[in-house]
Amino acid sequence: MAAVQRRQPLPPASHQLRRADPACPGTAPPPVCRYWKSGHCGRNPCRFLHADPAPPPPVVVVAKKRSNTWVNTSSKIAKPSATTDEGEAAVPPVPPPTKAKPSPATNAREAAVPLPPPERVQEPPGSGAWCVGDGIRGVARLEGHSKAVTGVAVPEGSGKLFSGSLDGTVRAWDCATGQCVRVAPVQEGEVGRLIAMGPWVLVRVRGAVRAFQAGSGEELRLRLPVAAAQVTALLAEDDERLFAGVEDGAIYMWRLDPGRQRFDEVAALAGHDGHAVASLAQGKGALYSGAADGGIRVWDLETRRCVCSFAGHASMVTALLCWDRFLLSSSVDGTVKAWRSKPDRAGDVEPELEVHYTHREEGERVVAMDGTHDADKKPVLLVSRGDGVVRVCDLPSFKPRGQIRCNGEVTAMSLRTPGVIFTGDKSGEVRVVKWTPAAAA
Repeated sequence: MAAVQRRQPLPPASHQLRRADPACPGTAPPPVCRYWKSGHCGRNPCRFLHADPAPPPPVVVVAKKRSNTWVNTSSKIAKPSATTDEGEAAVPPVPPPTKAKPSPATNAREAAVPLPPPERVQEPPGSGAWCVGDGIRGVARLEGHSKAVTGVAVPEGSGKLFSGSLDGTVRAWDCATGQCVRVAPVQEGEVGRLIAMGPWVLVRVRGAVRAFQAGSGEELRLRLPVAAAQVTALLAEDDERLFAGVEDGAIYMWRLDPGRQRFDEVAALAGHDGHAVASLAQGKGALYSGAADGGIRVWDLETRRCVCSFAGHASMVTALLCWDRFLLSSSVDGTVKAWRSKPDRAGDVEPELEVHYTHREEGERVVAMDGTHDADKKPVLLVSRGDGVVRVCDLPSFKPRGQIRCNGEVTAMSLRTPGVIFTGDKSGEVRVVKWTPAAAA
């Protein structure tokens, strides 16, 4: 019987590229030895292949990593290919190749591209999806505060927007560029409220009100008679009087002396039966105050006494606004009410108010409210609710006309700058909205 010849082992691989190696481009591998396949090849070495041909290398498509960075749509950057709905390849990614060291020219080009400042998010044209409606347009989002914004205001002649926050800072933003130009820490900690009175910025802090001029930087401190009293509401409708409501239900009034540049305390109004003052409004020689228990009081500014008191809401009165012949009030109970004076009656000594209209949206409390005029000089009302959306509606119809959608509850709004709305929300962001004429909206 003939002996069976075993297959000869393959010769060791050479470190030099040969004609039959697949690494040599443009060459085909040699055919497989037919004697080796039958087990009878006795040549060593053999010029034919003693192995099964290797399969062709798979074609691998490298998947691009999805970017988490916002890209300016107006920049000349190519968009990812539409291989899938997400702009990624349909195969799993493979380990990326070793990156080549960038050339000096590449480094120079990258260094020449300025990075945008982190404090401001400028909205590209047509991208303000957070601001929708008739006659309003989202312009910018100003980021910098780490906690809720409690006040926004533009002092007279300053050209700057000031914002206060629970993070214990007051920021100044350039109204022309949107850049943050100053960050001032507050010694007392949290900023509970921030408003403007002429060229002055008024900040509610623990146990006091701090005032500083936006131009000169001069600072004053308005102390309360009771050091432990917390200011819960601030109002400065004109350049003459400042009102502060406190947690024990009292209201303090100061008068600004423009010659000496100081605030003189002139009155203390006691009321609300120990309930904290939550909101204030001024109009037609009267001061209106809303309390945490839902009560509303009317004060005569000449005699400085309460002339009317009534239960306005079932819970805290979050805002008061004088408009035309009406007093508007909002509350945590979710309603906005329009009040008007009752018809005069013979013998009546004190005026009385009655509800003219109640506007209600189920499920959401009202946290702030203010009014202004649009680009066409029509009165509008802005109502901020607990869902982080500011509703814009016409007056007196309360017809909806738009929304400003923010990252949290908007408790701070400034509408004094003509044609502009500033809002501050719970996330620490400030948003800028502009009015546009109806024909251009």
